[in-house]
Amino acid sequence: MSTPAPKYDRKEIGSAMVRIPSGTGMPDPLDVAIDPYAPTKVAKQVFIKGFQAWPQKGGPYPAVLILHEWWGLNSHFQELAYRVAQHGYVALAVDQYSRLGGPVTGDPALAAQLMGKVNAADLMHDLNDAAEYLNFQDYVKKNRIAVIGFSMGGSHGLRFACARRQLRAAVIFYGNVPIEKLSTLRCPVLYHQAEKDESVTQQEVDHLVSALTANKVMCAVHKYPGTTHSFFNDTRPDVYKAEAAAEAWARTLAFLDKYILADHPGVRPLPDSQRVR
Repeated sequence: MSTPAPKYDRKEIGSAMVRIPSGTGMPDPLDVAIDPYAPTKVAKQVFIKGFQAWPQKGGPYPAVLILHEWWGLNSHFQELAYRVAQHGYVALAVDQYSRLGGPVTGDPALAAQLMGKVNAADLMHDLNDAAEYLNFQDYVKKNRIAVIGFSMGGSHGLRFACARRQLRAAVIFYGNVPIEKLSTLRCPVLYHQAEKDESVTQQEVDHLVSALTANKVMCAVHKYPGTTHSFFNDTRPDVYKAEAAAEAWARTLAFLDKYILADHPGVRPLPDSQRVR
């Protein structure tokens, strides 16, 4: 399967580090403008960190949340945000370690400790607020949002898809399956499975397929021969498989193009005022 050419040149993509308030509404610029003390106030709420990339010509565009592996929001996932944006999406790579200070590591032992400290309930709130932040931007098509998750981020991406009814699609790279929550998952799912994955069992993937099929939810699973966990990560030569990664990326883009703008059963209908075509 050939990968489509990017719609935008890299120089046409804007980028920024973002801080999104969690648990509160989006700030009104006018409120800040009339408050002379705003620059010196210490924020009491939690802020979600992230890296955003988006096409600076035209719009509005659909959006994609990117969820990183247990290493943290490192350069690999920032680069991935650029790649997604070049295909015509607003890409927001969310730092799932924001409540821990946003650390990044290359040490597996430390990464495991960080992953273990993530509070799943808090993270679901943070991801929902990240989606609402995107809806707040005038260059984003309202509620035309998908999620792409990798390993730890894949596990969290599936949980988020179960929790947020408005999500249009979920693309999961070798994430664990939240078996007890699948009854509420309604968006189409594309699952990329490593053939020799020691972190995700075949039973989990089979349960994902059977549960979604029973609920008449589209679920596509592709298993890549000779691959191990994290085969998409080109910064890890010990596991990276270029051919499988290219094939998975082509399928991901085709899946997003097909489903992110499509209405499908189980998705809360948009009011006419938000139907941006």
